[in-house]
Amino acid sequence: MNRRRHIQKARGDNKPPPGNCHNALTQELHSSVASPASLYLVMGYVVLVLGIDALASLHCSWPFDWSVFHWRVDTPWHMLSLVPPDWTRLRGIRSFDLYKFLLWFVVPFCCSLRHMEWSWFSIRTWKRRDWMLLLLMILVGGVAVLSIQVFPSLKQQYPGLGHLPLQERFLRGLAALSWTASWLMGWEFLHRYVLLRAAARKFPRFGWFIVPVSEVVYHLQKPPLEAVGMAVFSVLLTWWSLKRRNLLLPFIAHLFVEVFLIAALAFLL
Repeated sequence: MNRRRHIQKARGDNKPPPGNCHNALTQELHSSVASPASLYLVMGYVVLVLGIDALASLHCSWPFDWSVFHWRVDTPWHMLSLVPPDWTRLRGIRSFDLYKFLLWFVVPFCCSLRHMEWSWFSIRTWKRRDWMLLLLMILVGGVAVLSIQVFPSLKQQYPGLGHLPLQERFLRGLAALSWTASWLMGWEFLHRYVLLRAAARKFPRFGWFIVPVSEVVYHLQKPPLEAVGMAVFSVLLTWWSLKRRNLLLPFIAHLFVEVFLIAALAFLL
């Protein structure tokens, strides 16, 4: 009898205090092995690949022309001094950013594949409040896109295509969709899976805030109003991803904003 009581007491001592969700989440993050890389290695990679892309986007030419990192689908053929196939000359294919796709998505995905937590990419654990938050994000994102006409800085950054023929608007819209497909998955995966989990393991309480900082710094090349909006959305969506251990809601909300922006510029604004 005394032995049974001792065992039950030991089991009770090992249970987490009731209602202490933060400690349980912290223990789970520390016990999971998503990647052998440390936070500093992940942060270094994120800074490197985003910094190179920003310098290339800003057409920086010091100490060399950073536009060499503007990789398209036909770039491997040119690197090998070969003639690219005809399909690589299509407008939609030429708009695909190969650099972003490879270094923002393919490389981090392959490095994470061995210890991937696939539950981060499922809706099976979603609750009603998660669906309500997604609906709210879609509504707010739609309003933000339509408000481009109100703010001159955003209107200059995102000019409408209403003055162009309908066929040209369709072609430009398809090219924009191809470009979005090349970077959106990588952006969300790199930030709200790889970087978020590494930061939360190293600094369980406030490490997640590294993700919004990274996103805002990259968007400093955009109009200030857009950078502020990105900061608000990033804080909310990153916090949700950490608490729910899920990536889908931020990805779906971000995807809606980007696709609706393309459609609005082509047919509404």
